[in-house]
Amino acid sequence: MPTEPDPAHTRPATPPTTPGGRDRVAFVIPCFNHGRFIDDATRSALEQTHPNTRVVIVNDGSDDGTTPDDCDQAAQLDPDRVRVLHQPNQGLPAARNAGAARAARDFPETDHLVFLDADDTVAPTFAARLLENLASAPADISHAYCQETLTELGQNTLWRVPDWDPELLLITNLHPVTCLVRREAFERVGGFDETMTGGYEDWELWIRLAANGCRGVRCPEPLFFWRRHSRETMIDSAVARHAALYQSIIDRHRELYESRAIALAVRTNTLLRAFDCNWLDEDHLPIPLRYLQQSTERWHEARPRLAELEHARGALAEARDQATARALDAERERDALEATAAVRLHRTAHAIVARCPAPLRRILRGGMSALAALIRRLAPRRPTPQPLAPARDAPRHAESIPTPSAPDTMAPQHQTPGEGPRP
Repeated sequence: MPTEPDPAHTRPATPPTTPGGRDRVAFVIPCFNHGRFIDDATRSALEQTHPNTRVVIVNDGSDDGTTPDDCDQAAQLDPDRVRVLHQPNQGLPAARNAGAARAARDFPETDHLVFLDADDTVAPTFAARLLENLASAPADISHAYCQETLTELGQNTLWRVPDWDPELLLITNLHPVTCLVRREAFERVGGFDETMTGGYEDWELWIRLAANGCRGVRCPEPLFFWRRHSRETMIDSAVARHAALYQSIIDRHRELYESRAIALAVRTNTLLRAFDCNWLDEDHLPIPLRYLQQSTERWHEARPRLAELEHARGALAEARDQATARALDAERERDALEATAAVRLHRTAHAIVARCPAPLRRILRGGMSALAALIRRLAPRRPTPQPLAPARDAPRHAESIPTPSAPDTMAPQHQTPGEGPRP
């Protein structure tokens, strides 16, 4: 990319941006069948800490039966600061341009534009922080951009966007469309290319600004939130047509690309080498990427078995906890029985008998055994404790621990060799 801008396209000097309330920021929110999100997007624009924000919602021919009304309802959040434009479907670039034009008409003091898709949001400090970056920037700075957080299905992944690099910009897009653009620069280059309805229209706009001597400035803060609410997105569709879309960008800026052809070839090869991706297999896939794909496939194949093992582990843990609980119950029951008067009397009687002379000891123990047998016959039988049922879906070897039965209060404590059984 030429280091010196074409004098015919050099932007005129503009007063520096001040981060106070004088700078009016208009959020342009195009919407096609995303009425369920429009309230969130509008609120995030209205609730900026910067006091001077306006909103233009563009209903781009929504046909789901609800989005037009949702857009009108969102305008009621602040009728003085929100406008709604209903138009036949013209595509995303045209909808953004129409919103920018409506903002210039209804809010003529607008200095800066923010293009926010209907299903995304921004942090409350978005406008204030980016205005601060523009305030200290040279006059050739056309826009300020920030880092992006991918929410919901994006699992809060952070895109740490790179610093502005006009050469790298010709190879890949550097930042999302949601940034703070000086209105004068946007209008001077003609806004978005309305023929680029298939995607990459924001990337093409940044290249066009750069070709006209403008630059972007990065704010290294995650102030923009891209809601990944579907497996299929506009970006996915654009990436699927990457070769054709990228070729269309080159065709629009052929002189620029041809003037930087050698530098771009070197830069691209350097990027491939940095990630060891210039070694290709017969399918033209980088070998490290092929290994990564194979590892990912094996991981997905192993996931069902891992889920089964995790389920079995949970069942075993449940069986262990139940067995431990039964053992503790049995221990408490034994302690309670040991504390009863009958057991204490039983222990005392055996102790007294043990100190008696042998002939008398045998007689007393015989009588105690007969008494114990009579008590057992007369007493109601206690139900036999049932074994612990295994936990549902537990492995067969995960058996429960049976509950110990209560001690027989009349059972013999010990006996001397040669003596009869003790009661």
